[in-house]
Amino acid sequence: MRGFEISLSIVLLSLLLLLGTANAQYWFQSGVRSSQNYSFNNGASVSIETVYPQQLQYGSFGFWVGEILNNGAFIQVGYEIPNQTGYYPTGCSPNAACTGKVIVKKGQPSWFWEYFPAGDNSNSFYGSVGTNDSVGPNGTFNTYSFKYANGEWNIYLNTALIGSVDLGTSNSGQNVPTVFGEYANSNNNDTYMKPVTFSNLTVYKNGIPEKVSTGYSYIGYGTGSLQNLRNGYGVKEVAPYVNVFEVGSGLPTPVNFTTLWSYGYYLKVNSDYGYRGNAQYSPYANFNLTEPEYIYLSNNTRERFIGWKGSGIGSYTGVSNSTQIKISSNITETALWQTQYLANVSSSFGNVTGSGWYPNGTIATISISPLNVSTGPGSRYHFYGFGNISAEPEIHISVTSPTNIEALWEKQYLISGTTPYGNVTGSGWYDSNTTAYLSLSKTSQQINATTEKIFISWDNIYDNSTIKINATKSYNLTAIFDTAFKETIAPKSVNGDSLKPSLFYFNGKPYRNLTLFMLEGDNKIGPFDIGGVNVTPINSSVDVLAPGDIDILLPVYNVTVYARNIFGAPISGTVRARFQNGTVSQKFLNKNGSAAFADVPYGNVTGEIIYSGFTEKFASSYSNGVKVEMVTPAIIIAIIIVTIAIASFWFYLQFKRRKKR
Repeated sequence: MRGFEISLSIVLLSLLLLLGTANAQYWFQSGVRSSQNYSFNNGASVSIETVYPQQLQYGSFGFWVGEILNNGAFIQVGYEIPNQTGYYPTGCSPNAACTGKVIVKKGQPSWFWEYFPAGDNSNSFYGSVGTNDSVGPNGTFNTYSFKYANGEWNIYLNTALIGSVDLGTSNSGQNVPTVFGEYANSNNNDTYMKPVTFSNLTVYKNGIPEKVSTGYSYIGYGTGSLQNLRNGYGVKEVAPYVNVFEVGSGLPTPVNFTTLWSYGYYLKVNSDYGYRGNAQYSPYANFNLTEPEYIYLSNNTRERFIGWKGSGIGSYTGVSNSTQIKISSNITETALWQTQYLANVSSSFGNVTGSGWYPNGTIATISISPLNVSTGPGSRYHFYGFGNISAEPEIHISVTSPTNIEALWEKQYLISGTTPYGNVTGSGWYDSNTTAYLSLSKTSQQINATTEKIFISWDNIYDNSTIKINATKSYNLTAIFDTAFKETIAPKSVNGDSLKPSLFYFNGKPYRNLTLFMLEGDNKIGPFDIGGVNVTPINSSVDVLAPGDIDILLPVYNVTVYARNIFGAPISGTVRARFQNGTVSQKFLNKNGSAAFADVPYGNVTGEIIYSGFTEKFASSYSNGVKVEMVTPAIIIAIIIVTIAIASFWFYLQFKRRKKR
């Protein structure tokens, strides 16, 4: 596992440093691994003693602190002592060539830092190397550290920034830091390593340093190392100090994960969100207890910090999200959180109140105003409701989940009408493309006994007093009235007879009462229903100027049928007449040989005269009378007698002529 048996960095660098060591295949590692309490950290540091000269024929010594990160990347920093003098690359990265090279002398320490990107399995060196004497004289203690901040891992020698790199993650995940002395790229296990002292192994969590309260021994081999030779390089705690230990030759080689030190009180931080951990601290140490005010689980769900609940001497219970406690006993601190949901209210118009974050289960009051937004004369947008929740402009909802509410609006147009008489019903605002009905309460207004004002149209556009309008724009219509006079219609036949129609039409509308109000000016009258026949007046256009009577002449005739024999003598038979409306009338001819039919529309009459078994047909149109001549039986007998007489006389004359001969 790379977290324990690591330093490809020293491996790779040592490959550059060694000449003629093709058979060197051992990487001996001895040191300390922190307890698992220090996982999910954002960096680590340790103080390392500078010890030289070291006598090396093969490989190199390295003393460093390093860690595998959450995504598999690796970072380390420390110093190394080579076995050769020469130029070595520095400022190297995967995406560019190394920026330079430095001279490193045999047996002299130089700082280095190195990293492996996540998923990188190459044998390349990425990082930088310092010059000789960059870590101070023999016996100097320097702090080597790496910390995550603002998207990068920053590497420090004491307080000096010596490098930075983006490794794609901000924490170590389940991994913890390791601190090793390493004999890298070796072909033996008996090269003497002068013991080097390490102290103050520390991790960083959310920028807060925590000294490692428990350290475990680790003695093993680096990745890819042969393991035939025993690793005889040991590690031990430097008594009576805590978090101080030595690595090198001649030291104990305890079983791995032997506790080297453990001290202090335990602080356990419970939190469903944000910072949490369980670690040991020096007695009476100060600890900054901090949680963010909000943690966003999504765009519309978050947790709000509402306080700490602590137990133990020195613990804190209160609402501050950032406070300092003194660890005077084992302490448990529990962060209290409140789930909040976003009630997001959107509207294309008006002003909405109540949109925002609400604790789970609380009541949100949401309102909107104004309810009508003008878009010009006679047009507006009207508030229709909040989604499918309510049409009211103020609603109260229980927020138990993220809520999106949209204010609904409808385009409306003003449809209105005015009238000089009575009232207009139906005026008002209508939704776009709906139907409006405007209607007049009065279509006429009496001025006096013979004069009225009569509705003509709406702005000379609509003739009906009740109209249907599709609301695609605004309308403001005016009812127009005109003067009408009281007139009595007097229909007459061609013969001057007064007629009584059952129905007549005036300006296209049917009427039964012959007395009515007519508009001033030209009017159209007719047809008239006379005996079931529509009769068009001879004078159908009437110019009304004042009240009075109007005579209307209809093409209606009194038709008389005259029956005569061929000698002009009257015949007293029967007349059967058929009229245009389909009725049949039968009359007897009077002594004058005539029969009269009154008020015949258009004079249209057909029929026959029946006398002594003889029938003679007749027809009449647009006429007052029709004459029919018949050959009667008496005439036929007379003709026969006369014919016989003439024939007898002719035969008589012929007889006389023959006798004379």
